[in-house]
Amino acid sequence: MMRSSLNGVYPDGSRQVLWEDGERVFCRGWRLGDDGNPSAVLVVLPAGEHPSPSSLDRLAHEYGLKDELDGAWAVQPLELVHDGGRTMLVLEDPGGKPLDRLHGVAMEVGNFLRLAVSIASALGKVHQRGLLHKDIKPANILVNRTTGEVKLTGFGIASRLSRERRSPEPPETIAGTLAYMAPEQTGRMNRSIDSRSDLYSLGVTLYQMLTGSLPFTATDPMEWVHCHIARKPVPPSERLENVPAPVSAIIMRLLVKTPEDRYQTAGGVGRDLRRCLAAWEAERRIDDFPLGEHDMLDRLLVPEKLYGRSREVETLVTAFDRMVTGRKPELVLVSGYSGIGKSSVVNELHKVLVPPRGLFASGKFDQYKRDIPYATLAQGFQSLVRYLLGKSDAELSGWRDALAEALGPNGPPVPELPPQNARRRFQVVFRRFIGVFAQRDHPLALFLDDLQWLDAATLDLLEDLLTPPGVPHLLLIGAYRDNEVTAAHPLTRKLEAIRNAGADVHEIALAPLACEDVRQLVADALHCEPEDADQLARLVHEKTAGNPFFTNQFVSSLADEGMLVFDHAAARWSWDLERIHAKGYTDNVVDLMVGKLTRLQAETHRALQQLACLGNSAETAMLSIVLGSSEGKVHAALWPAVRQELVERTLDAYRFVHDRVLEAAYTLIPEGERAAEHLRIGRLLAAQTPPEAIAEHVFEIVGQLNRGAALIDSPEEREQVAELNLMAGQRAIASTAYASALMYLAAGAALSANS
Repeated sequence: MMRSSLNGVYPDGSRQVLWEDGERVFCRGWRLGDDGNPSAVLVVLPAGEHPSPSSLDRLAHEYGLKDELDGAWAVQPLELVHDGGRTMLVLEDPGGKPLDRLHGVAMEVGNFLRLAVSIASALGKVHQRGLLHKDIKPANILVNRTTGEVKLTGFGIASRLSRERRSPEPPETIAGTLAYMAPEQTGRMNRSIDSRSDLYSLGVTLYQMLTGSLPFTATDPMEWVHCHIARKPVPPSERLENVPAPVSAIIMRLLVKTPEDRYQTAGGVGRDLRRCLAAWEAERRIDDFPLGEHDMLDRLLVPEKLYGRSREVETLVTAFDRMVTGRKPELVLVSGYSGIGKSSVVNELHKVLVPPRGLFASGKFDQYKRDIPYATLAQGFQSLVRYLLGKSDAELSGWRDALAEALGPNGPPVPELPPQNARRRFQVVFRRFIGVFAQRDHPLALFLDDLQWLDAATLDLLEDLLTPPGVPHLLLIGAYRDNEVTAAHPLTRKLEAIRNAGADVHEIALAPLACEDVRQLVADALHCEPEDADQLARLVHEKTAGNPFFTNQFVSSLADEGMLVFDHAAARWSWDLERIHAKGYTDNVVDLMVGKLTRLQAETHRALQQLACLGNSAETAMLSIVLGSSEGKVHAALWPAVRQELVERTLDAYRFVHDRVLEAAYTLIPEGERAAEHLRIGRLLAAQTPPEAIAEHVFEIVGQLNRGAALIDSPEEREQVAELNLMAGQRAIASTAYASALMYLAAGAALSANS
């Protein structure tokens, strides 16, 4: 239970610190049991007198997992205590000390193997319980040398998800411990975090136990990131002659950069370590043997590596390298159907951004917010500013000074100018703003997704950034659905003007996957030889036409519906082609997603429908208003969709993982009811937004009201909505977004005429 004071938990009189790891301080305390007798407990406090909110959140999160942590393999939380302005987590005291207090030199091989087997076993139990630890390191491994027991602790950032995606963040702010962090945990590997991420951290820990040193050394956070994603460690057997080659090979397999090529399970690691231990205890030597013979995931994880895209990725990386060393901006256009993998190709760029310490900003155009001027650029630079806010005060001060110098006298308020002059001033100031981020020491990659829905004002800005003189050290990447961009589309005409002005423009057109690519993907997902998966892969390719998103979802749906089954006795996946044929799966990815959505509970349906009405993403606070429930209930309603990897939860918002999921969620609302839903949402937002904040949120409010305006009967309300459109038009004019302004003013005029 949570207590507001110690209530029977007594840190010892001297508040003796047993150990600390820079983040937490461990003290011994005493707790009265039900029988009235005191028993020893561990009391964990955040380090420092003024702990950060995140450190307090981690203590609360670990306490929240108490029912899922078994005392056989984890140090169990008992209470969360608030006393004297301090928060403390009370844990059972299993005896023993953290592993980092027990060794500082290379361990003897036999002792190492015995301990390594126990650690792998405990980690396997964590994964069997459906948890990802995400911070495996010696400080979070308690070892009782008397009993030989190993228990894990430090579950402050553990996840209940089978896998989760992480966006690139400043290395200084990434949750976890950089020295032990899996490459994908840095957000720069285009891979999700899953149980294999813990196995990489286990590899770092075992390396340190066996050799007495970490596999890498680094002097700053970004160098740690580079080590994990790009550098290969020296094998332990090359550091120390007495390390048997198979033991060294096990550790090196754990430290492979890509999750698909590591050990897949802690059980597989444990079996190989036990084989080494048996040989060592019997003969004091270990002969080579094939690793991972019993290493097989019994749950489906469709690989996230890219198939059939090596040439396209190389084109993108080459353009980035050319921009870094050159003096001109470059534009790379990535085109293809929805679900073809445009974003996945672009995200491969994160790895090559690390050595030049490049910056990355991204925004996604929304077909329902296309008249909100500069919304996507604002989204991209908000993410970049949040990135900078994670820097030290000294670094942040440098950025602040650079921005002040670039903007000069053109920060608000500014004198009014005629429209064309105002637009030109805005473009010049924006170019200077971009130039602060795009520098030789930190080049900028700016990714804008779904250009087919971009607003006219942003289109003009992009032309100004790319045409001479442009902005050096800027790589602008634009993705769009080429089947939705005709010769008459504004994007087509603008791109022609950009090319004619002499800008460097490169195009990457993504085609569907070939049958061979799908065959390799299916074989990798099922851990079998490609020829064994040939017939199944042909069926998948036929159903999905080689669309990568559809392919991944289709294979996952086969497992969800019991068409792909793991045979534990044979340690392999099995399937029945005739049964799959008879099932009669849809050839439409949206229909497939609708089927997946309809299997969710009613309150999750409702939340997804409302999120779809708001667009690709929405803040939790806005969803709370729209759903008429607390933020806690919003999280609870959307949790099943997060677990199904349909939506992602960010710090303060939710977003669909793909446009096709959004479209499927929106189709759950009967077509005849959609206008009424938008009108209801618009009314709620207008009513619950404080008057002084209406102008700030007017575009979101008007966007909803206008889509339901035909249903407004009251002349008074039509006049109110017209006034809101006038406000939106005036704000668009102030932003020099004249095309958007015209749309809002025309909508307002139409409402007034009929009121």
